[in-house]
Amino acid sequence: MLAFIRTSFRTLTPVNQLLLSGAALLAVTLLAGCGGTTVASKPMGTVSGTVTHKGQPLTDCRVNYLSEQLGASAGGDLTEDGSFTLDGPIPAGSYSVFISLPSEFTPAQAQSNTGLSQVPKKYLSASTTDLTADVKEGESSHDFDLK
Repeated sequence: MLAFIRTSFRTLTPVNQLLLSGAALLAVTLLAGCGGTTVASKPMGTVSGTVTHKGQPLTDCRVNYLSEQLGASAGGDLTEDGSFTLDGPIPAGSYSVFISLPSEFTPAQAQSNTGLSQVPKKYLSASTTDLTADVKEGESSHDFDLK
């Protein structure tokens, strides 16, 4: 069988040999994996909570969790009562939390920034926020009051 494969490989044009070799290498890499820890093998958690500004529910915004250390991020749009649930589970660990436009917004909402206009500037970027959250395996609840 190996002799047949070797003979068949020699009858291919150099370009086809290169393509077949590349496809075989890709298949082996995908099947073997790279041996590192994957996000799926880490403890995961789901997150919900509320965001208020001076005690009033924040709306028309999105809360974002970012961990550069874990290489993970997630977000959830705020509802009318200021509550949120992050989109899917995320790896357990420490996260910076910041506020942005909701995932779906109209051009008028983007122009008016009704929700974002209430948010102090330091909470609008992952690099300036001082909000942090520890996500635990299982369910976590985080409430933030922006001042």
